[in-house]
Amino acid sequence: MYKLIAFDFDGTLADSVDFCLHVFELVFKKYMGENAPTRESIYQNFGMNEPGVLKFYMGDFNPAAENDFYVWHRELHGEKCPETYPGTRQLLEFLRERGVKTTLLTGRSETTCKISLEYLKLDSCFEFIQNGSPEKNDKAVQLQYLLKKYDLAPDELAYVGDAVSDAEACIRAGVSCLSAAWAKSARIAELEAINPGKVFTTVQAMQEFLAENIQPF
Repeated sequence: MYKLIAFDFDGTLADSVDFCLHVFELVFKKYMGENAPTRESIYQNFGMNEPGVLKFYMGDFNPAAENDFYVWHRELHGEKCPETYPGTRQLLEFLRERGVKTTLLTGRSETTCKISLEYLKLDSCFEFIQNGSPEKNDKAVQLQYLLKKYDLAPDELAYVGDAVSDAEACIRAGVSCLSAAWAKSARIAELEAINPGKVFTTVQAMQEFLAENIQPF
């Protein structure tokens, strides 16, 4: 029975992947012009936080480019990512009412994570947040840290994420992955192949599953 549920952010709580890619494109176009990377190339490096992705393509940390990213991220939020996926806020409230702890585990930087949580009014929903780093995140290590921090058995922790890599990280950490496949871009067949029986195409379906598989912390 799960006592703690950790959540991914992009593609799980909100339809924000295209939003983040759009902001990267604006920054790279401004600073790199015709040498700017493609959208698909940027997406493949989402395991790093935003400063890490910028450094990867620009060769070094660029404070001006990083600041522009944060400014555009804040200014365009209402246009590109105005709300959470339907039902996700209710799911978080449901878990809190049942006494289950909720944390956030994301590749985002602390800055963009704070901007989005405040804009979407989710900033009080998580008692602990693990942000990304300029290097590739190892979510398996971060999940194992949660086990130690909260003194949990592996079967008492689940991670909600939308990517195949999230399921792979859970396998390495020895914990459950609940695959969020409600985005239009969800790779359902790939998720089913690696995480059979725990792929959910609606938030409601996941909530119904959790209602039978949680207990208060």
